[in-house]
Amino acid sequence: MTALTVRADKLIMAFEDQSAEMQHYFDRQTGEVLTVFADDMDEEDAQRLEAAPDRYLLIEPVPSWTGYDIMSDFVETLPEGKVQWELDRALRKNRPFRGFKDVLLNYPSVEEDWFRFHEQAFIKIIKEWLEDHGVEATLFPATHNHNFLATLS
Repeated sequence: MTALTVRADKLIMAFEDQSAEMQHYFDRQTGEVLTVFADDMDEEDAQRLEAAPDRYLLIEPVPSWTGYDIMSDFVETLPEGKVQWELDRALRKNRPFRGFKDVLLNYPSVEEDWFRFHEQAFIKIIKEWLEDHGVEATLFPATHNHNFLATLS
């Protein structure tokens, strides 16, 4: 079987989507993400999923604590100082995800570092998930260095 080429950003969005209204499926043949309304699935999508159940893998969203841990891990990589302190403080307050993003808006270069860190953390999660399901794929990160490939071996 030839390795698939997959855009990491589409998979990351699916893995992070906590909404109960949507379900995401990974197409083992094309590497695409199929997104459907959970309670009101389009007839064509329902037939597609029913006709080839082994082709599509349901993507379960990662628990929110995984996202929190990734933010916390990022804060630990920062040098001691104002930015690290503000992000750490945001994580300890109510609505840590919102607070974290709000702080990052004040520090564009740190925000760029965060996007890269976040993407790489999710690429690792996705690579493990794909391996667990026997899928050979090459993931293309969306941020910055488009020549970089995260390849499964």
